[in-house]
Amino acid sequence: MTNEEALEAIRKNIKDGKNDIAGPQIMDLASKNQQDPMLMLTCASMLLTIGDNTNFPALVGDIMTHLPERENERYEVASGLISLGRLKDAGVILADMEPSDRVHRARAAVFHGTDRFEDALAALGAMQNLEEPDLVLRVQVYGSMGKHEKAINLAKEILKDSETYRARRCYISALVLAGKDKDAHKYAKEQMKEKTADGYALMAYYSWVTGNSTLAGAMSTKALKIENKHLGALETIGLSFADKGAFWEAKIAAGSINEIEPGSPAVFRILALCKDD
Repeated sequence: MTNEEALEAIRKNIKDGKNDIAGPQIMDLASKNQQDPMLMLTCASMLLTIGDNTNFPALVGDIMTHLPERENERYEVASGLISLGRLKDAGVILADMEPSDRVHRARAAVFHGTDRFEDALAALGAMQNLEEPDLVLRVQVYGSMGKHEKAINLAKEILKDSETYRARRCYISALVLAGKDKDAHKYAKEQMKEKTADGYALMAYYSWVTGNSTLAGAMSTKALKIENKHLGALETIGLSFADKGAFWEAKIAAGSINEIEPGSPAVFRILALCKDD
């Protein structure tokens, strides 16, 4: 059986709810491929999916002891670990890498996730070319530091150049963190009037961050009826399912995200709420 065939067999068992079979299969595949860090990361992600929090850290330890020599491959491993929520492990890898925009970007994500906000800003400041995701991260860092005026103003600047779902969600997030729920609701409602997937997904996001998981789920469903691969709506509906204890449905949403964007941090955010499953 090839590795791809083994992965397909595991995915089928997970889909069928046969986690007792999938778990040993995952560990067997990982043990046979310790020189393939990307496959090991896939196995680690599958362990999270089935809620195996015992073998997961052990597998991450194996990944860390079998890091590739090539810089590009080490970066990919670090990025994968960030997606899986293993920020400190990713930080260890990134600390020894030659500075570049993508390394600074990854370091900023690690610093923000580990509450080292000044270091996160410094990493972003060291970049030569800031892209929209980097500016969004800066907004998030400002918000985490309580610098809400800076966060909102920067979010507004991003919106002048971009109308992406990510940019608009960033603005809603900045407003909510600043305690400006009414302004955030007004903005989300305006976006919803478009009756687009983005518009409904933005109202879903607003509903989620303000504690209304029922409405968040309903708005996400509307968005997905228009665009069934809308990543924002899939994440929000996954979080909403998990919040209600519907872990199987939440994991289906996480799996859908992973198929569209392998290694997306959104998958980890959903699965992190399914630990009691």
